[in-house]
Amino acid sequence: MGKRELLLIAAFAIMGVMVYQFTAPPPAPGERSFSPGQIIENFRRGIRGNRASAESVNTTAVPVDPAVTDLNLTWTKGSPSEVSVLGEERDDISAEISVRSRAYDDAEAERTAKATVLKTDRGGTRVTAWIDFPREGAQTATLTLHVPARLQMRVDAARSRTRVTNIAALELASGRGESEFRQIKGRVAGNYRGGELRVIDAQSVKFTTVGTDVRLERISGETSLNMRAGDLKAAELRGPLDFDGTGVDVEIDKLEKTSGMARITATAGSVSLRGLATEARLDARNADVDVIVDRAVPLAIYSDGGSPVEITPPPGGYRLDAVASDGSIEVPEGTVEVTTNGTEHRASGSVNGGGPMITIRASHGSITLRAREEAEKH
Repeated sequence: MGKRELLLIAAFAIMGVMVYQFTAPPPAPGERSFSPGQIIENFRRGIRGNRASAESVNTTAVPVDPAVTDLNLTWTKGSPSEVSVLGEERDDISAEISVRSRAYDDAEAERTAKATVLKTDRGGTRVTAWIDFPREGAQTATLTLHVPARLQMRVDAARSRTRVTNIAALELASGRGESEFRQIKGRVAGNYRGGELRVIDAQSVKFTTVGTDVRLERISGETSLNMRAGDLKAAELRGPLDFDGTGVDVEIDKLEKTSGMARITATAGSVSLRGLATEARLDARNADVDVIVDRAVPLAIYSDGGSPVEITPPPGGYRLDAVASDGSIEVPEGTVEVTTNGTEHRASGSVNGGGPMITIRASHGSITLRAREEAEKH
């Protein structure tokens, strides 16, 4: 080994000592902050690293009086790898933290594992909670909270795997990774980037997402989504729907009990609706559209960019007004006549005695009305 290599090793060792010296906790009363022995000890730490490990399960109980309505989880001082929150009929917040700490030696690893605890701060009607991680070593933790079900919760930065069940309402300032929220009595709302977001049994949903796969089931009130990339799979949306997406594949099933207006704006991607039974408007650009209508309702579809529009009309009567510019129209035999004027194709008239209007406009794309029997085969 040459002199250059020895100098590099010495330089890295000194840097390690300096980093530890700057980040080490202040000395306790009566202790000296500087000594030759301490320099040697810090040098050893810089060379050896965190070789010891220890585990601990730490519990905390925080009383919550009736005046408290909100719980705020903040991870600005360190994020657990997994969070589970369960709402119950109780008057306190019970926390269990499972910790694994890596540190310089066994004693330090044991101490820092036990020192990783939940801290709280009361301000007005809100309790703010966070995990206090020691400065020494490196800790990973999972957090389980049992909270009063009446609380509304806010998570400042949900980066870990997050599960929340049975609380009053939930807001995410920002989220990523894998999250699942169930039995939320009020609104679930926020921002999400990347990963998968599931909401099941909630009163309403409002999210802005980027690169996220969204899964929704049994939303009783309004659903409002602004999505960029990713995909949406939803079922049993029972309130109004407002969707605006770019590069998103949308599949929504079991819409038979939906009430209120459904408004969908899609650029690129695709839109598939099954069981539509409420008034709807779809604006699509370079996005495939496939709709099965279960009940005669006013429906308007405007498509631009050459992507196909396929629709299965309701079993009862309806009126059709379909125009394809620079495209084609196909309708089941015996419904309405398709006429052609230059590059424009039109199909209009009453079917089965008439009823609510179905309006379709397609530019540079095809319009296909399927027979109901054909759609049921698929």
